[in-house]
Amino acid sequence: MPITADLGGKQYTLGRGKVFIDRYPQNVVMTALTQGEGERYIGNTPEFMTNSSSEDLDHYDSDAGVRTKDDSVQLSFDRAGSFTCDNIDSENIALYFLGDKSTVTQSSATGVTSTFTVKRGRFYQLGATALLPAGVRNVSNVVVKKGVAFADTVTMAGNYEVDEVLGRIYIEAGSTDIPDDTEIQITFDIAASTRGQVVSKNRSIYCAIRFVADNPKGVNRDYYFPYVKLSPDGDYNLKGEEWQTMGFTMEILKKASNVESVYIDERPVVTP
Repeated sequence: MPITADLGGKQYTLGRGKVFIDRYPQNVVMTALTQGEGERYIGNTPEFMTNSSSEDLDHYDSDAGVRTKDDSVQLSFDRAGSFTCDNIDSENIALYFLGDKSTVTQSSATGVTSTFTVKRGRFYQLGATALLPAGVRNVSNVVVKKGVAFADTVTMAGNYEVDEVLGRIYIEAGSTDIPDDTEIQITFDIAASTRGQVVSKNRSIYCAIRFVADNPKGVNRDYYFPYVKLSPDGDYNLKGEEWQTMGFTMEILKKASNVESVYIDERPVVTP
């Protein structure tokens, strides 16, 4: 008679789940007890995957005939992974640019000036400084002057346009009062405001990552990676015909000698 034992070989899984990142402080000595800032749900992740690679040192018996492998020693084992995220919020953008999210607080001011040597058909950003390279926003009462000691006021109509929200001025291509290479002084007022800003850095990001499964098919197993080096990977299309996505790669490391690289938990079963 044929053997009819249930061998349990049909645990098919369609994977779904949420990704949480717990970012560690910069420049700390990592120990088993090092804590992050708290786990943050990063939003929808169309893909999350891991991979492994190893390096072996093989030995061959070469005494006779064809060399035959008779031993092999593993020299190294690496765990890594990658994921994509299409939740384009400021904190994820900061991760991608290895930087920080902050808030720019702009105080109100009157009679602020910016000076440019301009060309027609070009745009110029008001209020740009070494401390605020991106310039100011929400300007008003813009006045353009030229000439000796900037004594001559230039009429706006036919010469320049102002985007007050973005703090930008455009010198019209057909301007007769502002020829190319004219030095102008722009006076304007600034309204008080705040805005979010991400500033890029060149540094490594270390974090813990937790994947909480929510599978439509298959056993839910939650993955915890206590120590990960996170790096941006691939293109981040600012313009296109598809939803924006950000790609990241993970180097899965050991946090401490007594902490393993990966922990995989099934859901608990309450015991009586």
